[in-house]
Amino acid sequence: MSVFDEPAEEPDQIRDQLRQLLRYRALLVLGLVLGMLGGAAVSLLGGSTYTATGEVVVHAISTAPFEAGGVSVDKQISMGTERQIAQSASVAAGAAKALKLDADPATLQRDLRVSNPPETQTLMFEYSADSADQASARVNAFVHAYLDYRQDAATQRIDKTVSKLGEELKPLQEQRKVLDRRIAGASGSGRATDESERSNLVSEIADLQGRISSLKSLDTTPGDIVRKGDPPAFPSSPGLVVLLLAGAVIGLVLGILAAWVRSVLEPRVRSVADVQDNLRAPVLGILPRRQGGTELLEVGRSGRGNRAEAYRTIAFRLVHDQRFAGRGSLLIVAPRENADAVSVAVNLAGAFAEIGNDILLVEADLRTPRLAQRLPVHPGHGRPVPGSWADGERLAVDAGVDGRFDLLPGREVPNPARTLSSPQFARLLNTPSGPNENVVVITGPLLSHADGLAVAKQAAGVVVVCDMNEVRRDDLDRVWELITTAGGHILGAVLDKGGHGPSLRRLADGGPTHRKHGRSRGRAAVVAPPPQLPGPPPPAAGPAPVGRGPLDADTTSLRR
Repeated sequence: MSVFDEPAEEPDQIRDQLRQLLRYRALLVLGLVLGMLGGAAVSLLGGSTYTATGEVVVHAISTAPFEAGGVSVDKQISMGTERQIAQSASVAAGAAKALKLDADPATLQRDLRVSNPPETQTLMFEYSADSADQASARVNAFVHAYLDYRQDAATQRIDKTVSKLGEELKPLQEQRKVLDRRIAGASGSGRATDESERSNLVSEIADLQGRISSLKSLDTTPGDIVRKGDPPAFPSSPGLVVLLLAGAVIGLVLGILAAWVRSVLEPRVRSVADVQDNLRAPVLGILPRRQGGTELLEVGRSGRGNRAEAYRTIAFRLVHDQRFAGRGSLLIVAPRENADAVSVAVNLAGAFAEIGNDILLVEADLRTPRLAQRLPVHPGHGRPVPGSWADGERLAVDAGVDGRFDLLPGREVPNPARTLSSPQFARLLNTPSGPNENVVVITGPLLSHADGLAVAKQAAGVVVVCDMNEVRRDDLDRVWELITTAGGHILGAVLDKGGHGPSLRRLADGGPTHRKHGRSRGRAAVVAPPPQLPGPPPPAAGPAPVGRGPLDADTTSLRR
């Protein structure tokens, strides 16, 4: 593959990953529902929150009109400091006193937010409470508590300065009184000296009195309320709709995460690509879901159902598979206990017989044989050999309009593995009794006991039957390893959807996809629809004869 092919794989990989997540629809829906329930619970239990807002323009207060350097007092306000004062415990205590609350000031100021818009001398007070009136009352209490605190601080500062100046003024006034008495009783040069000293003293006293008067006349207004904290008309907290939407988004994200984790940890195969990658073989066909009451032999006896057509399609593929066509024996096996493997073996035998071959179906399950009781059989032919199961009597299976095929039923033996490895069984597989006879073998689960391996190393090809809802990746890896080690050759896999509707577990796990991939992971290949084969002419009255064509002969007699 060239480097120019790699970017084309990315959309396929993304689509495959999305399909992997969508298989776990129950987890996605569960996350969505739980998220919405959580949003509803937050809305109901948390209640609505109302936020009232008040704004104050801060005024500068100083004991002198201008500070050193000629900088205006208005330029000397630190809004960061004022913001800290507004959020201080002293202001909160004043607000609690105004509201007549016994609450801890720290608890009261927990829902208060004070901000300062850039390039302004404005403080914005915001208070959140459970009701609009409560939010309005508390934000106004904080606004007035802050202004009262600033005014009290300015008044105390001015009073302290006035007190200091008064202390400086008092001895000067006493000294002036003394000079007044001395001037009244003095004459000549001494009187002139006292009058000069008294003049300087009066000037100093007048300066101090002027400063005191200026301080007492200062405007101590701390600021103006430009926006009163009126009760808000609407809650500030997210409403029920917003909380439901937020909960749905969060729940969906958690559902996707859970589905991703589930898909990563899932031991079972989830798609056709998984089967092909783990079994190292193609998927020959996918059997539709079985309906209740369907007979074991569907080809030729149960009408034109979807499963019968699927069996014919699989037989068509095997007929034209150069790795198997005309080479004699075919083993049908499942990794673990699976009744569908028996159904696949029986119906493939019927489909091959429909083509016109002599088919021998061998029940190589020598532990619990019961296939003869499940099929419409008649006495057949054979050369019974005492003690030899492989050379035992064969029964004729009536395949309806498609003819018939032979069945070698299983028989309980002391050592199944030895019997299946015997020369008689090898001769049965590799030396057919007739020139056009082919053998289809069904055995027990491959991973339950080693009986299937004894057949796999002698058969021309192996078809693995998998339940799409149960088969595991490790099982398929193990099957491939055992069969290839034993010298067998896997022709492909047949996937069966089973016989029941989607249960809660399948809904939670998601159904496997039917998208078929190529040999490499990530590159998709389109699954071609099953070929529709021409049907045979109407059967004549009486029992249908067994065909005599080779297995890889023309398939025009296959029914649609």
